[in-house]
Amino acid sequence: MTLSTRGTIGFWGIALVLPLLGVVAAAAGTPAPAPAPTGGTPDGGAAAAPGPSDLELHRRAIVIDTHADTTQAFTYFGIDIARPQPDLDLDLGKAAAGGLDAEFFSIFVFPRVVKPAEFHNEALRQIEALERVARANPRRLRIARTAAEVRANAAAGVLSALIGVEGGHALAPGDGPTQLEHLRALARRGARYLTLTWSNSNDIGGSSGDDGEVRGLTPFGQEVIAEMNRLGVMVDLSHVSDPTFWDAVRASKKPVLASHSSSRALTNIPRNMTDAMLKAVAQNGGAVCVNFGSAFLDADFHERENAIWSKPRPSDRRAAWRQIRADGAHLTPPVTLARLVDHLQHIAKVAGPDHVCLGSDYDGVPALPVGMENVSKLPALTAALRARGFSVEDVEKILGGNVLRVLEANEK
Repeated sequence: MTLSTRGTIGFWGIALVLPLLGVVAAAAGTPAPAPAPTGGTPDGGAAAAPGPSDLELHRRAIVIDTHADTTQAFTYFGIDIARPQPDLDLDLGKAAAGGLDAEFFSIFVFPRVVKPAEFHNEALRQIEALERVARANPRRLRIARTAAEVRANAAAGVLSALIGVEGGHALAPGDGPTQLEHLRALARRGARYLTLTWSNSNDIGGSSGDDGEVRGLTPFGQEVIAEMNRLGVMVDLSHVSDPTFWDAVRASKKPVLASHSSSRALTNIPRNMTDAMLKAVAQNGGAVCVNFGSAFLDADFHERENAIWSKPRPSDRRAAWRQIRADGAHLTPPVTLARLVDHLQHIAKVAGPDHVCLGSDYDGVPALPVGMENVSKLPALTAALRARGFSVEDVEKILGGNVLRVLEANEK
């Protein structure tokens, strides 16, 4: 979930603050998939056995997305994601159609609306809402805490719901020991990553989204990371300031995650990762999950998208979101699926294919690439990756294998 030039809050954040303010198609520019070999090899030898089709590969892979803000919809607006939801990027039907095996549902407490005294309780409220959805749909959605559970659920054809807490302010209120106990409570409830900051700085460290961008990890932040490593909660470095990134990647003894950040070399915004950061994450053994939001993928689009946030909106929250999404859809030229693949390819080149993954930010951004408008479109991404020359093995890593590896490493 992001905000203006530092990242967007999406509809569900805007919806909370408004009362206070008054079939898969590859995108244009994506190369067509190469045909399967039908004859001999270029040197005249016998042809190798053809690999799986794009769809076969997608269906056999364990597909994991590390960030969706859909939690806000069913927590605060009572939206039933077991039913088709035209206003959402992710519901259970779309997830099944897209071959999604596991989703990290973001537990995000909007600090501009919720009182600080309620931050931790509000995070628990969102977890409880996700648990209710899982209980109501046991054949379609199960809470998962481990990589083994994700694999078991995938084998059973059930979507795994993993919990990612977005923003270390969710540990507040309280002194250091109290906040560490809140961290333990979130871990007991199934939290598998904690984004150290959101767009606001906190007791852990500085954010890329406010004046704390020049501030690094605090001494308390060092304690938080040590406890996260002990608990098996992944350290998520999306949203942090550059100094916090470098402090945190050095402090963590286990592989880190950037749950929804793209490449700063391709789109120069503070929420994205520099090449030096990509290399540091690779050295740490972690992974960077590319954000699908068009503003994260293209700098010119980012500037155009900023303008839509300042427009007056109706007080009805869903109507406001429809307007925001419509405005985003009419921004031209749109970002293509090819541009999303550019970011994946760049990170794979710089950090290696073992360190790149998918962090869509579905239901948290106003505009998405043509051909990747919702989670049902994910098979197009597999086809586009193969068309770029990624091997079957590397595609499987990018789709979910790398996240499973990082998750397992944190469990040890």
